[in-house]
Amino acid sequence: MNVHVNMLYEVERRYQGLVSRKFTFRALLGTLAAVLLLLGSLALYSFFGERQNWHALKTQWQQVEPHYKRYLLQQQGQGRVKNVAGELDGWNRGRLSMNAFLLDIQRVAAPYPIQFSRLNITSEGSLVQPPAPKVAPAAAANAPPAKPPPPIPARRWQVLITGRVFGPQGYGDVVAFVTKLQNAPGLAEEWESVRLQNLARATGSDRRDEQNFTIEGVTKLRKCE
Repeated sequence: MNVHVNMLYEVERRYQGLVSRKFTFRALLGTLAAVLLLLGSLALYSFFGERQNWHALKTQWQQVEPHYKRYLLQQQGQGRVKNVAGELDGWNRGRLSMNAFLLDIQRVAAPYPIQFSRLNITSEGSLVQPPAPKVAPAAAANAPPAKPPPPIPARRWQVLITGRVFGPQGYGDVVAFVTKLQNAPGLAEEWESVRLQNLARATGSDRRDEQNFTIEGVTKLRKCE
């Protein structure tokens, strides 16, 4: 019977291989410490580099910030000017060009034996609801109801002409004047309606062929957009 007795302590035991476990463990600890030290150095270097970049950018921003604020103020001012200019353009399209309008009336009245005693032009403002934007049926089926567009301001002008007509053909002359007023170039596209409101013999006049008339005209609605 063979008996094998190991007389070495556990710490005195030798292991097969080039290095012992103790050396391997210490090497791993050293490598891990070196890696951690390297990573910490890189992180610290990156931190100080980013901090330096941050200070540089902060200095640049302090120099640029006043110019940027002035740019924002100018941009806001340009936006207000653009809005005002748009409103003025809209009101300009909605107004009636009095100079051309009155010259056209004068040119139409010139051939007839009539005399104006008063020409009164007033305007009336209103709001026109524009049509809703077109939406494809497929998209409209699943989409919520669209908000209607805001109303557009518009103006309509009333023209009241009173005067006298002379001669035995006064009635025919006034009717011809009203017809020409309705259809004359430069005026026909402006009118919504023109009508002879009144025609009667002038009271207190020694001339039997003198008559007073009143003509009322209403222009089309002009959108201020």
